[in-house]
Amino acid sequence: MVVPQKPTLAQFEVMFEGTPLILERATDYWESGRVSSVQEIAPQLYHAQVSGSADDCYDVDIRLSKDARGENANEANTDDQATTSSNNDHESTTDDNSIRIQSAACTCPYQRTPYCKHIGAVLYELRKQLIGAHGNHHNDDTANAHDGVIALPRTVLDPIQQHLDARAEQGKGHLLFLWSTQLREAAKTFCAQPNEERPLIPLIDAQTMLSDTVRRSHERFIIHISKHSDAYSKSCDYTEFIKTVQAIAANALQSSDYASACGNLRLCIHEVHALLLSSENDDGSEPLLTLMDDLAMRVRCYMENVAEFADSSTAGKALNTIAQAANDKDMRQCEPLNSMLLISSALAFAQYDDKRIWAYDVIENAITRNLEYSFNEESEESDEDDEDEDNEDTSEVDDETDFISDESLHVLQLFTLMSAYDLYALSNDDAGREQLLKDYPESMALTLMNAANMIHEGRLRSAYMLAQGFLLSSRDMEDVDIDARHNGLLPDLLPHGWHTIMECCAEGLNDVGLLANVYRYYILSCNDRSDTHYVSKLRNLLRIYGGLSAEEWHDVADGLARDCARNIIDRIKYQPEITTKGGTQRHSSWRNPAYEKLIVDERLSDAALTYYVTVDYPPLPLLRTIAIEHPESAKSIILDAMPYGTMGMPVFRFTVERGVDNTLTAHRATYQQIAKQLRRFAAVFGDEETRVLAHEIVERYPNRTALREELAFAL
Repeated sequence: MVVPQKPTLAQFEVMFEGTPLILERATDYWESGRVSSVQEIAPQLYHAQVSGSADDCYDVDIRLSKDARGENANEANTDDQATTSSNNDHESTTDDNSIRIQSAACTCPYQRTPYCKHIGAVLYELRKQLIGAHGNHHNDDTANAHDGVIALPRTVLDPIQQHLDARAEQGKGHLLFLWSTQLREAAKTFCAQPNEERPLIPLIDAQTMLSDTVRRSHERFIIHISKHSDAYSKSCDYTEFIKTVQAIAANALQSSDYASACGNLRLCIHEVHALLLSSENDDGSEPLLTLMDDLAMRVRCYMENVAEFADSSTAGKALNTIAQAANDKDMRQCEPLNSMLLISSALAFAQYDDKRIWAYDVIENAITRNLEYSFNEESEESDEDDEDEDNEDTSEVDDETDFISDESLHVLQLFTLMSAYDLYALSNDDAGREQLLKDYPESMALTLMNAANMIHEGRLRSAYMLAQGFLLSSRDMEDVDIDARHNGLLPDLLPHGWHTIMECCAEGLNDVGLLANVYRYYILSCNDRSDTHYVSKLRNLLRIYGGLSAEEWHDVADGLARDCARNIIDRIKYQPEITTKGGTQRHSSWRNPAYEKLIVDERLSDAALTYYVTVDYPPLPLLRTIAIEHPESAKSIILDAMPYGTMGMPVFRFTVERGVDNTLTAHRATYQQIAKQLRRFAAVFGDEETRVLAHEIVERYPNRTALREELAFAL
């Protein structure tokens, strides 16, 4: 078992990756001078006191793996000359990342998270003392670890690189879409033990077995009774057919008569698909779909054994047989994913010099069929000409009229590109791979793979420019980000799609400017609370790593707020108010929670007053911010949220229906709504003003005892 490394002092923020608000509070504590001088009270053990929010002080202890000079905790030189030489050498060559945090403890009572804000504040101060803080601006393709600056936390880059390393290991040193060593491991389980291989079922016998079970399947029915009504339906009983297919396939998968075995497997695929087509409206066809998926995956794995153990001629025949099954017109239309899974069997052959030609034949034929041949157009060839074609030659494309739905065609084209890329990579055909990337620059999958390779090889600036260029060439950045988010190459690692690629590259380049631009985009485009923490991340980035003063940061925040306001105007002009874009839940497309946080954090009262009209029910922090410079407006907003008749005519409501009685409805639920708004009023303006307001309301309706009871807390 590999023990994960301790976090480095230079990038200690990773300790708070799951608790960004704690890190934000830690930053505030450190910047406000609440951390005492950090003292080394024992070798590699540092102590400081932090002033709490009240008058309490908390003790924080941090143990590091090395001291301020970078010496190992368990090493000591008795020779003075050797010690001096060692230290001098270290100062010129040691990476700041060698100082790691072994443990951290605080005497505060907060235990909801592993590390509290007091520990974070002390770590900021300790890093400043031991490493220093300078602005980070790099123009090289990779960041220099020895240039005397604090490395940016790689909270996004590290998980991506770890995933790419693991994927490359499974791909024999290559980053691949569809092939991995796991396929070969699965194929080994199909091999029969010596002297235990069962004779292969002859093809004619397999045909008879399957045709008999198909006939019996149509003679037997299963009745499906609805749980919610008396309605029922019936479907054919496919149990015997499924067992027969599984038996024939299992017999073929353990056989070393590879060419004949693939003939039996092709027969199974054909019969299952034919039965699926005939039972398209059958309620009980779900088991057939599962059978087809399982059969295609098993055949894909079996072809690894064919590629490894069969001679070249036999391997070519076997692969040709499976390619014929995959290229069936109905298979491509109705089962495009399984069709391409079978085509990707050719990748197993790309790793063997004497069989690689078969892989090129199959996949280049797929390129012709799926990327170059014009589907959905009537052929000018006659039916007589079609009959003369040799359907057994998979290198030829049928000129018969094919109709492929857009959805199926998209799957065929996508997986053809993936298969072609893997073929060139496994064959070490750099020229073929580069030509493929050049021919299909609009392919998101290929461009993403190209960027992933650049990141894996450390060419971070090139990857950044590639991602940026792809975004700029797209019609809608948000749409392509959403598409990239749902990818199979970096699953769950690209929450912001291409912008996450840019973010991880900026981290690796140690470039504050590039990373700040990405964070600004996240804040501007935010319509989800999950992205609000980027306000704190941007502030920490520019204050701690970019060297901005508090006043300079406030100017930056003010400019960003103006950009957010303009973005809100564009949203109102061009977007529907309610949307599910970018997620599964309905939410307002006009609201920007990150902008709200920026307004509140920077106390931008004017911006708050302008923004609140896009919010149905302004939260308390926004109301408090409005009240800083516009107290009367904040009061009016709260009062207008009260039921009609509480205070008379509404102030900020645009229309009041004529003939509507402004007398307060005499219901306790109505009084409870008033009490709720009074509590909001008290949270913003205090108890004294709230008491005056409560008395005014009660005096307006002196005979309503229930109203007085509900507002008693404010009286």
